[in-house]
Amino acid sequence: MAEPKAKKKNDNDPAVDAEAAKTAFDKLLPRLDELPSDNLQVPNTAADAAAIAALRVASEMNAPAIRARFESLPKKEFDTVYLDDLEPAALATWYAATQLLEANASGTEAKLPVDLVNEATEVKARMLRVCDYHFEPDTEIGRQVADIRVGTGYRDLAQDLSRLGKIFRQQEAALAGDKKHYRNDDAERASKLSHRILKELAATRNGEQKLWTERVMRTWTFLSRAYGEVSAAGTWLLRHEGGAERFPSLVAAGRTAKKARSEVKEDEGAESIGA
Repeated sequence: MAEPKAKKKNDNDPAVDAEAAKTAFDKLLPRLDELPSDNLQVPNTAADAAAIAALRVASEMNAPAIRARFESLPKKEFDTVYLDDLEPAALATWYAATQLLEANASGTEAKLPVDLVNEATEVKARMLRVCDYHFEPDTEIGRQVADIRVGTGYRDLAQDLSRLGKIFRQQEAALAGDKKHYRNDDAERASKLSHRILKELAATRNGEQKLWTERVMRTWTFLSRAYGEVSAAGTWLLRHEGGAERFPSLVAAGRTAKKARSEVKEDEGAESIGA
């Protein structure tokens, strides 16, 4: 199998060949369109950055020596079609994500009702205060809360509220004793506000935005399945060679990139103010 068509500026910052990505997307489109709409996944991360992480893994796992080890596995345990799909799925996901970014940039910016934004922001802030008080930063929930803080924009606000609502429902017994900040109806309010924000955003999207939003979901769903199968088999196959570390979380990779981009924007803003 050919090496992934990515041009590297350095080991940590590959620049994807846009033409190769479009070609991969076009070839996969018939299979993407066959995916059931009710099973599509919404990427809660920067899908383009996550796709680049998957592309790195595809390159490593398709190196002849490692690929031969995957091919030695019984087909009933691992189908090499997932290894074949990984590179084109990553390229297609990157392409769809960049097309959506372009559509969003050229589309009309969503305008949400002020009262909705204010209430959602207030509820999120209060729920974060509760989490900060009850969960240490080095715990699993503490790390989730830190990740939630990274979110920017209306869509992230909706996802953040949904995630906080889930934490509150799961940890209700531990939180109920907090009489200062905790409100027992915040989990339900967060879910309703999340739904309202997403509904408002959907109503303001133009045709291109809607088209590429769905295509990002389709490519992400396809990529997630291929990556999940390859990483599960590869973690075991390479268990004596740092297997788990060779398959990073795509969601985490995308969120790290998202945070870095946010920090760059903040730095650029500070520079322009000081200019």
